Amino acid sequence: MSRFVLALAALTLVSACGVQGDLARPDPLWNSEEAIRRECQRQMERNEPLDPRCAQYQSGAGTQ
Repeated sequence: MSRFVLALAALTLVSACGVQGDLARPDPLWNSEEAIRRECQRQMERNEPLDPRCAQYQSGAGTQ
């Protein structure tokens, strides 16, 4: 019984470790330009701070 309580306490302590705050999403592996364009559009619609990669799409240079 005491081993179970110790294991439970250890798991509780370990579960509190880790990255705090928001996690950064990695870039997509496929269709990355299209995904970045969609993400920039979403950020503009919600008036969120824009990702630095969005600069080329603001000027219209990345549109076809």
